[in-house]
Amino acid sequence: MNYLDRYIDRNLSINFFSIFLPLFVIASVIFLIRVSTITSVIKIDFFEMLKLYLFIIPDLLFYTIPLSFFIGGVLTFSKLSFDYEMVVLFSLGVPPRFFLWKLFKLATLFTLILFFLSMVMIPHTKQMYKEFTKYKKQEAIINLKTTEFGQTFGKWSIFIKDIDINSSGKTYRDIALFYKDKEVEKFILAKKASFNLKNFNVQLKLHSGSVLTYSPSGIKKIFFKQMVINDPSSIDGYHYRNTLEYFRYSLHTPKRRIKLITNLFLSTFPIMSIFLILAIGIQNVRYSRSFTNFLIGISIFLFYALAFSLSKSLDFGIFNILILWFLSTYWIYRKFVMARY
Repeated sequence: MNYLDRYIDRNLSINFFSIFLPLFVIASVIFLIRVSTITSVIKIDFFEMLKLYLFIIPDLLFYTIPLSFFIGGVLTFSKLSFDYEMVVLFSLGVPPRFFLWKLFKLATLFTLILFFLSMVMIPHTKQMYKEFTKYKKQEAIINLKTTEFGQTFGKWSIFIKDIDINSSGKTYRDIALFYKDKEVEKFILAKKASFNLKNFNVQLKLHSGSVLTYSPSGIKKIFFKQMVINDPSSIDGYHYRNTLEYFRYSLHTPKRRIKLITNLFLSTFPIMSIFLILAIGIQNVRYSRSFTNFLIGISIFLFYALAFSLSKSLDFGIFNILILWFLSTYWIYRKFVMARY
């Protein structure tokens, strides 16, 4: 049995990685295309792109691992069947429950990994991804240049005459800001200014200047030594949440609640598919034609379609579908595997 264990493990590993690696590469390419759209808004170098890629790896693993396990498992037993090795093994007295136990151990491991990815890693990396892109967008705001054309800072148009760069950062000299709405026009002049980025809040600090305000009631002018202008677009009330906080927040946010339920449902796919793997993979090649690829596609489509279509309407009641799925696949396994072997 030790030799048979190693033989089955080797075949499962070969088929798993032959599916996993291409799927992972394809998903990575799709991510890189997605990143290319971000670069139109923010500027990132190679190492920052690599950082973004690391943030998305848990998502890639979450969707590629269960598919690779299911497809690789079916192809493993299908190959053994069509090479007549399954006939030999059953003739030697190896029962179907031996293969079921092998799959159960692997499926349990992968299911636990998927739960960890969906409940811990994905919320963590998504928040880090959001923080990074938000920081880069705000960094783009403060990287103003000297130009005769106005640049924007929140609702203000800003004009800069000169920039001094030193060890402490950039100091903008002789700047002007202009703002206009239906009734009020404001014009600010300052000798120097600097940007401060703290807790994702962009502040413009002005020194030694004046404010000219025009409204239907008249013109007002005031002088100041220091003024701070916040960019309201950088303030969104966002703060990082740990795993427990993120879980509680998701339960009370409809959109995230649906996503949470869907991910939990999908995390069970490896353990829920072990009966189906054997039912599809183990075939009697003398009496049946191979519809392996078709059955693989139908099985994956049904499970994922149930997850995405019913999670919103059934809420946590969707997990009752797992019971029906388990009983249905067990019946198929008994009918097409246990009854014959």
